[in-house]
Amino acid sequence: MGVTTADPPVPADPVFPRLGNSGYEVESYDLEFVYRPEGQKVPVEAEAVITARSSVELQKFSLDAQKMHVKSVTVDGEDARFTLAKKKLQISPASSVAPNHVMRINVRYDVDPRGSGASGWVDTGRGFALAPQPDKAHTVFPCNDVPWDKADFTFRVSVTRGSDAVAVASGLPLKPPETRGAYTTYTYGTVHPVAPELVQIAVGRYETEEIGTVDGVPISLVLPRGAAGRFGQLDMAVEQMRWAVRELGPFPLEAYGLMPLDTDGEVPFGFHALETHTLTVYDPSYLSSTPLESVAPHMMHELVHSWFGGSVTPKTWADNWISEGHANYYGLTYRFAQGWSTNDGRHRSMESLMADFYRSGDVYRAQYGPVARPTKESLFSEQVYRGGPLVLYALEQKVGKAAFRQIERSFLAAYEGGSASTDDYIAHADRIAPGQGVKGFLESWLKGTETPPMPNHPDWKVTPPPKG
Repeated sequence: MGVTTADPPVPADPVFPRLGNSGYEVESYDLEFVYRPEGQKVPVEAEAVITARSSVELQKFSLDAQKMHVKSVTVDGEDARFTLAKKKLQISPASSVAPNHVMRINVRYDVDPRGSGASGWVDTGRGFALAPQPDKAHTVFPCNDVPWDKADFTFRVSVTRGSDAVAVASGLPLKPPETRGAYTTYTYGTVHPVAPELVQIAVGRYETEEIGTVDGVPISLVLPRGAAGRFGQLDMAVEQMRWAVRELGPFPLEAYGLMPLDTDGEVPFGFHALETHTLTVYDPSYLSSTPLESVAPHMMHELVHSWFGGSVTPKTWADNWISEGHANYYGLTYRFAQGWSTNDGRHRSMESLMADFYRSGDVYRAQYGPVARPTKESLFSEQVYRGGPLVLYALEQKVGKAAFRQIERSFLAAYEGGSASTDDYIAHADRIAPGQGVKGFLESWLKGTETPPMPNHPDWKVTPPPKG
């Protein structure tokens, strides 16, 4: 029997159960975009070549796809029947796919990144960038849009010859730009496996400047043309990398870049910054209008995502605290290490801030649920950004700084390049600090409906949530 297109992934993502597809795992994506904005009804002509290994016999299968016009599909070079509906590109190959077969799926399609709304495209006015997180990669390219199915990526992006625009993407340039006919093509490739929601492709008036290396890893600024000197705070990235490496271990990706978007729009993608593979994209108006002591901890937060989120990706979106909780924890640790107070001036130490977070612990749980059981609505709530760091602070208080540091660094080493669940983190911490009851401790902190007592702080009390 073949796998039906209605089959959910196994296990289904608890936050986005309609995304993900069973019967195969993706090995690589080869994406080609031709960007033609001048008078074109649909300015991006695209082709996705997806290499995937089947786990069972497939008479039909599906990819996640939405907001695109699919023109043709082939499987292993043969035309396949297809339909696009309800976020699924349902494919019936000419011949059934045998188990453990590496199939090559070719999808040709058109898509419009301009003002597309509720999609992974960001219309910058002079080009585009991507913001696929958490569930919008499938509006950019057909994919298995779940965080655990990481793959290699190659990008070929063509822009009109002689225009002001260039293309940049996740990974490293594979060759110099090539000009043929009416277009110049930019080619990038990744070295480490990437989750679909972390892909970045951008077109705009950009210039790339390498500002240093740390342990051989290049660190670059990708700036809008003429913006040199406008975003001086980004030069801190080299020293921040050294700080993060001392805390977390070797940088786990092939490069790191920071890219203020080439746009005059305010809050172009709804938030100040977004971590994508090897490139953190920034709202330029945020950088221009925010004091250094606020921007720099945010920069550290995004940098730490290279370890937690990029290299070690949450297995499902219920595990998002592993990414956001760690990024915020180390962003705050860095803030206080520099002697800076919180933005409101109320806290000058981690202990003071965590006491404040602790008081609100039951309020967060009542409003948003446990830290490791978010809903779609609470996926990026205060429970993740405050409750997540609070869990890590509690663990450090319980096992001590040395054991906590060992847990963190060995967890990153154990799951580097893959994905990890909340249960994986709990089990790993319990192995590193045996005999201390870490498993039950973290189960209560991450999955419980009430905030547990804080080790070493018996005087800390929670505020009861409002009734009704």
